[in-house]
Amino acid sequence: MELIVEDAEFVTMAPGAGPAQEMPGEQMPSRAMLVRDGRIAAVGPAEAVRTAASPGARVARLDGATVIPGLIDAHCHVCDVGYLAAAADCSQPSAPDIPAIQARLREAADRTPEGSWVTGGGYVEYKLREGRHPTRADLDQAVPHRPTVVYHTSLHACVLNTAALREAGFADGQPDPPGGAFGRDREGRLDGVVFEGPMFALFERNLRHDLARMGAAQAARVVETAGQRLAAFGVTAACEADMRRDSFGAFAEADASGLLSLRIYGLVVHDQVDWLLGAGLRGRRSGRLAAEAVKIWADGGMSSRTAAIHGSYPVPPYGSGILYFERDQLTEMVRDFDAGGFQVCIHAQGDRAIEIVLDAYAALDTPGNPRRHRIEHGGAMYPPLTARAAALGIVVASQPGFMSTLGDGFAAAFGDRRDDLYAFGSWRQAGITVAGSSDAPVITADPLLGIRDAILRRTGDGLVLGPAERLAARDALDLYTTQAAFAMHREGDIGSLEPGKLADFVVLDRSPLRTDPERVADIRILATVLDGTPVYQSEGVFAG
Repeated sequence: MELIVEDAEFVTMAPGAGPAQEMPGEQMPSRAMLVRDGRIAAVGPAEAVRTAASPGARVARLDGATVIPGLIDAHCHVCDVGYLAAAADCSQPSAPDIPAIQARLREAADRTPEGSWVTGGGYVEYKLREGRHPTRADLDQAVPHRPTVVYHTSLHACVLNTAALREAGFADGQPDPPGGAFGRDREGRLDGVVFEGPMFALFERNLRHDLARMGAAQAARVVETAGQRLAAFGVTAACEADMRRDSFGAFAEADASGLLSLRIYGLVVHDQVDWLLGAGLRGRRSGRLAAEAVKIWADGGMSSRTAAIHGSYPVPPYGSGILYFERDQLTEMVRDFDAGGFQVCIHAQGDRAIEIVLDAYAALDTPGNPRRHRIEHGGAMYPPLTARAAALGIVVASQPGFMSTLGDGFAAAFGDRRDDLYAFGSWRQAGITVAGSSDAPVITADPLLGIRDAILRRTGDGLVLGPAERLAARDALDLYTTQAAFAMHREGDIGSLEPGKLADFVVLDRSPLRTDPERVADIRILATVLDGTPVYQSEGVFAG
């Protein structure tokens, strides 16, 4: 089967294809692309492409739209996106205060099946009118008799009502668990806020329970829902940053049922690797599903102020964050996974955690980082750490979209170091491969917002974080195409529009390289195409 795509501007992201496309107002020559059996057969002048096609090739004329490579999210919790789609929306500004969160939870309780917890997600305490976390008392007022949880947008904290605390086995007077902490009121009683380790365990338990209750077909629909949402943003591939046994089953069922509308590269949680190997599921299951990397958490989150830093935070909950592993323990884990042939991807946000992660990678003594071991996020990777990461060849998967959505909280938490956070410009200048991502559902999965924020670096309140770290438009797009493809070992198949590569591409109403940076996030996705077949269309550009 052949398809000619023509009357469009093609931003191929192929080597050497960039400079002319960055000239605002310059008209690009008419170009076309030939797709044959799910792969790109030719890209170039329209007449040459038509000559290369068979006489019966179908033609799609795009009326001057822009075609870019399929966008890649190098760190996204895809299954969580689908799972939390049914949760109460407790994000800001949608729910501006705690009474609004309470109202959302009451509505959710009416539609939540018995046996499942009432669930909400997306709140940020410093964006709420009250400027604090909700408490168990607040949740008790909304849903007094059923276990209820509201997840912080970072997914590094949550709030439980009294019934949920009881069912989770958390009791007043118990000490903070290793790798986590409990919020407490003035009398030392649990106030319902749970940070880090126990939060992760709770989320995994609830997800596992609900997926099991759904059954295989409905669990696959959770993945389908997530895929549809990402496809609407132009995402054709994503690294699933929290792959576990139950979520892998949902992805596999969706793949087998033809419901998987994007390519998934699984980062398998480190304590699930034995299961993966025992089940014989390591590697590429299909063209759309693979599990070839390991995920480790080194510390907490920046928006929850639990990232492990040197010094202490000037804002609640104060302290220096939470570190999950000591240097020797993490080094041993990295050595074992590297010896087993895995790519290792370590969540590290604070400078103290990043330092330990780099120590662990340095202990491998493998020049050039052939397995492309990664740091996930890297928020406080300050200049000396950047130099070390570059020397080791470490890949960084980071989130430009945090700037506009969470940046004001970062500025408050990091004070005079705020301009050194997420230093994309310096990282790239040092030679580090920087892959763009969203960390959704922490923030929206929209990569156009991330591209805009990589260019502008402006917070919601208008503060510019690190103006010297701004990227040019093409470099910002590069994060979500060629660089992200490299980060997931797929640069031979995706990331640019070149002959031989898979026909994964996105049709936009205008070029992100020619649009005022202020308006990049307003660009419309007209179609998202995977293997030459549309998986999303806002208009019938490929109708017939």
